[in-house]
Amino acid sequence: MEVRLVIFDLDGVVVNTDEFHFMAWEQVLLNKWGICHTRGAEDLTKGIPRYTCMELLAKHYHIAATPQELHRTADEKNTVYQELLRTILSQQQIMPGIMETLQLLQEHNIPIALASSSHSAAFILEKLGLNFDFCVDPDSVTHGKPAPDIYLAAASHFGLPPEACVGVEDAASGIASIRAAGMFCVGIGMPALEGGADATVSSTDQLPGVFASLLGLPPFLNWFTGFSVALTFPSSLKTQTTTRRLSHMAGFFRDQATVKELLEQGIDPIIYEFDELAAPKHPGDVSFGLTTLYPGNIGEECFMTKGHFHQILETGEVYYTLQGSGLLLTEHTDGTVRWFPLVPGSATYAAKGFAHRMVNTGDKPLICFFAYRADAGHDYNTIGLSGLQKRVFRRGNRIEIESANVRAKGEIQ
Repeated sequence: MEVRLVIFDLDGVVVNTDEFHFMAWEQVLLNKWGICHTRGAEDLTKGIPRYTCMELLAKHYHIAATPQELHRTADEKNTVYQELLRTILSQQQIMPGIMETLQLLQEHNIPIALASSSHSAAFILEKLGLNFDFCVDPDSVTHGKPAPDIYLAAASHFGLPPEACVGVEDAASGIASIRAAGMFCVGIGMPALEGGADATVSSTDQLPGVFASLLGLPPFLNWFTGFSVALTFPSSLKTQTTTRRLSHMAGFFRDQATVKELLEQGIDPIIYEFDELAAPKHPGDVSFGLTTLYPGNIGEECFMTKGHFHQILETGEVYYTLQGSGLLLTEHTDGTVRWFPLVPGSATYAAKGFAHRMVNTGDKPLICFFAYRADAGHDYNTIGLSGLQKRVFRRGNRIEIESANVRAKGEIQ
């Protein structure tokens, strides 16, 4: 497609003011009704105008109040929010990768617009020194997100058809709004997986790479946190196969009761296999091969590889997806978590210092080519004993990524 306009949401995309919204609702709800606001309830309000937010929160917390009182409370929340913006907001709230993305678009004369339901958007942009070509007035549209009005208003301002525009969102309502407008949708985080975004990233620091690809530019390669690029590549490799069955990694799955039941019944499915053409383990040599991760799940948890750090921690690894669909979960030693979609034709880079694990979210074998420095070695024990922060589940037709509150433990084989 020819990209002629990029339209951004604000909160959670350009700036991180989510915590300010939470603090404002927390203060108002506690003072007015003695309610302790929760993170779960806050998720209900993401990307939605404040009066609608107040209505949703009233239902969630069973607040008995007149519409007028709810309206006044929403205004009180906004007053608190505005004060937090005036006193606390700084450039530290600009999301990672946004400055690089805006610079890339401006260098190629692509106009940028803002489509936010926030009445504070213009103030936030001015205070942070962010120059957008146009900011849609949320009062100028009839229907808020998930209706397409606000994105269509941005396109109309520039006299452009929707198919020439790209929208960027991190909330389910916003992704639905972009899709309803008929625009190409770049989604951030779990809502992107669930909402059917055209391109998905786990974090805003991956946006420069997405737009470099859309503009037909050389890939933006973030060698510090990883990247994913489109490639073509030969797809055959014959080597000796190593097989990992359920019995080899029983302790890695959360549902230990199902694991035990299957193994006691003599059911020991192959989870994955890898064929490695190992180079001599000398500095400068490269080992490479194929991993085949089969479809399936233990309980609701998707089949996955063990996952590993490299013994030489300062080692990156490349995965090129040949078949199937899934995710590459990565986690740094400092706790930073990233995930990348694994789709045919994509090359994904697990950066140095990050543990990495393949997860099959599809219905056929996920096959990836891999390559890494030959002398790096593998550390499976750290993941086996402490687990990763995120787990992936298939629930009905949905794929869900959630925190690993119960970490798997198992003996490494």
